Amino acid sequence: MIAPHRPLGAPWRAIVGGVLALVIGAGAGWGIVTGPVALLQRPADWTIALCDVGQGDATLVRSAGRAMLIDTGPEPESLRRCLDELGIARLDVLVLTHFDRDHAGGVDVVAGRADVVLHGPVGRPAHQRRLDRLEAGGADVVQAAAGMTGRLGEADWRVLWPRRNERGFLPGNEVGVVLQIEGGSVPRSLFLSDLSGAAQGALRRLARPHDESVVKVAHHGSADQDPQLYADLDPALALISVGEGNDYGHPRAPTLEMLRALGAGILRTDQRGTILVTQEDGALHVWAEREAPADGPPSRPP
Repeated sequence: MIAPHRPLGAPWRAIVGGVLALVIGAGAGWGIVTGPVALLQRPADWTIALCDVGQGDATLVRSAGRAMLIDTGPEPESLRRCLDELGIARLDVLVLTHFDRDHAGGVDVVAGRADVVLHGPVGRPAHQRRLDRLEAGGADVVQAAAGMTGRLGEADWRVLWPRRNERGFLPGNEVGVVLQIEGGSVPRSLFLSDLSGAAQGALRRLARPHDESVVKVAHHGSADQDPQLYADLDPALALISVGEGNDYGHPRAPTLEMLRALGAGILRTDQRGTILVTQEDGALHVWAEREAPADGPPSRPP
């Protein structure tokens, strides 16, 4: 059953160096409240974690003691640090959306720690060698295709893209695995890999996703997006995994403007570090390890 679109509600306290940064979901838009606090710890009941791995993607989804990792980021050490800090020792599902280094460079960290591996199309022998290492570590390795479904604790996941035996796009960004996940305390969420605007348009026409509470923005917030897809998704929260000072200029201004025009709250790892999300009583709760920069709004405008 598809859950209704969830509004952004009063979130967790975000603790930064002894200062409380509270991102509030008031009717006039998000804001920041600061003051001294004693508690310096991450909330334990997160269900989505956007790891700060620099210019790359590594996203954890957790439900009822089960864990999924979507991509590994570019470097083993940054992924290892995130998994250790969040207490993730084993993965029920590892998703390699595609094999670019910024999404699969840290894969050796999870070799021998994943039960199932879902992956995008294999384009080179080096990609297959990565999968072989994972399989040698005990994982069941499966190429993902639209229509595949599964269960993660109390959450359901579904592959929306790519189509099986996709011929309209070459292996790489365009056929990165796109997952929709929801259930339990996991808000209805869509993870868009590195899809270009053209591939997003095909996804929109074929799968018709809509009304997602959380969207992991495609390709680190590049300018190559399909605005109609995001309008259909109408996310309450847009997550951008991106490296500080990257050479690509990500996230690009037109993409940020598009998201703000939709009223989406925007959280970026280059500004906020690791970001944690859950849903309770119909409201999204968010935590970030760093305060928002003082020179601009962290989220939706008034």
